[in-house]
Amino acid sequence: MKTFDVEKGPFLNSKNKTSKMMLHLFIALLPIIIFAFYKNGIIPYKNGLTDIKGLFLPLMVVILPALTSFLTEMLYASIFLKVDALKYVKNSFSFYPGLFLGLIMPLNTPFSMLILGAFVATLVGKLLFGGFGNNIFNPALVGRIFIITAYAITFGKYVYHNSYELDTIASSTPLTNASLVEGIGSYNELVRPYGSLMNFFVGTIPGAVGETSALLCIVAFLYLTLTKTIKWRIPVFYVSTVFIMAFIIGLFNDLERTYSLFQILSGGLMFGAVFMATDPVTSPTTFVGQALYGISLGILTIVFRHLTPYPEGVLTSILTMNMLVFIIDKIGVRARFNIKRSIPYFSTLIILMLGISCYIGIGYRKGNDTEIDPNFEIYSKEINGNTVAYMVGEKGYSSTLKAKIVITNDKVVSYEILEQNDSYYSKITQANYLNTLIKNQAKLNDVDIVAGVTFTSNGLKKMLINTIDDYKENGNEEIKGDVVIDKDFEVLEHNINGNIHEYIVTKKGFSSKLKLNITIIDNIITSVVVLEQNDSYYGKVLESDYINYLLANQSKLEDVDTVAGATITSTSLKQALIETLKVHIGDTNG
Repeated sequence: MKTFDVEKGPFLNSKNKTSKMMLHLFIALLPIIIFAFYKNGIIPYKNGLTDIKGLFLPLMVVILPALTSFLTEMLYASIFLKVDALKYVKNSFSFYPGLFLGLIMPLNTPFSMLILGAFVATLVGKLLFGGFGNNIFNPALVGRIFIITAYAITFGKYVYHNSYELDTIASSTPLTNASLVEGIGSYNELVRPYGSLMNFFVGTIPGAVGETSALLCIVAFLYLTLTKTIKWRIPVFYVSTVFIMAFIIGLFNDLERTYSLFQILSGGLMFGAVFMATDPVTSPTTFVGQALYGISLGILTIVFRHLTPYPEGVLTSILTMNMLVFIIDKIGVRARFNIKRSIPYFSTLIILMLGISCYIGIGYRKGNDTEIDPNFEIYSKEINGNTVAYMVGEKGYSSTLKAKIVITNDKVVSYEILEQNDSYYSKITQANYLNTLIKNQAKLNDVDIVAGVTFTSNGLKKMLINTIDDYKENGNEEIKGDVVIDKDFEVLEHNINGNIHEYIVTKKGFSSKLKLNITIIDNIITSVVVLEQNDSYYGKVLESDYINYLLANQSKLEDVDTVAGATITSTSLKQALIETLKVHIGDTNG
């Protein structure tokens, strides 16, 4: 019988065990957690803007989800795996998914969301894949995207500002603010509301609990690299790609260095590059793979930030690339002994970098068609002497904002919201924001948006700006004597039989033109028949018997209320009757 002799071989032995690496990771995170406590708890407390609960809130946002992750793994090990729970969680480093989740969440996130998010991050993002070392996606990012998706309507309520920032900074987070300005913005629009670029570097800007300090992220990167805890290539290639692409975009808009620095110092880029993208389980292992991974992350982040409604981009970029790690690793292995095999892949990414950067840079350049707001629409415009009444719409956060804006003698005298379905619109009312816009109509670009309802308040401001712009260009073109000419109203036919006048007219509604047959006898409308319409929620007009209501009150049509939920359509019906009567009176008097 043959025997096998096992001798010592030339094996590599590393002293850098997993437990030591995770300890280094916690040490790197500790200054970030302390800074988060100081910035979001101590500063507001010292300024008398929060109570003892607010003082310790930043720590609770970090500790609570970390504890949830720990308990989730304890229960999972005890109930499903039937193993020693304490020993299991010790070797699986159970609190990290919740710890990271807390650091990338808004300060004011409800505890219930944090607990549920940490539970999903741990169970779905980690345990169901087989536990520590087997997950495909970064667990903390899985938890955050779950919260954003599950609480899509309410999540925007929980602002990133601490109470001190709410008192001193009127703007939203830097990236959200950047998504609201014209083009890529200017230094005064992007940076000035928060101080200077030094504030971005140090971290005294609104943002997630642990993401704002680029300085501490760089210190953590150096420490983790020196201790061989992370792969330095991924953060370097990631941040460098974003910097280069942002520089090119800024080059087209006379904002080169400022814009590139703004992009790498804003949002969760630095934190994500150092702590999330370098997760040893979900990132490539080869040199070539890590370089391709970092460049791809940078390209995706720029794309998400500039070409989608979501201003952050880091979370979605990392989760997207997590899915492709197995492909990238195969490329890296093939190129390990023949670097030339990687040239086509790097060439493709470089071409994409340059092409996308130029495309975005040209597209955002001031003076292009991007100045025309695609989310703004004029439904109707009624002119009477020196008064122009607009029915307009603008995209808000979760609905289209519809308003009536009246301009008399070149000044906005009335701004009335007709329809809206945005979450927490009550904050607009509480802030008396519409009156603020009217009072500051000469300098609307300087009016701050309302914290907590950023997109809605910005939509209201843009709607007023766009209306004023149209008034300056086209406001008085349709005045003809004392008769109001409505360009959205047209008489197609006029048939006369004795004292019976029958009009076939069209009037622009919400999403289509209304075609009506209106009969007038002795200057009184006796019949209105809708021949064609394709407006949403027209059923509400029928349910309210609105046409008969108009006929019963035609002596005072201007004062008739619209139908809730179908404001534009019911207004169009009312205006069609008013316009037809004016035309009829003009015809009979003529």
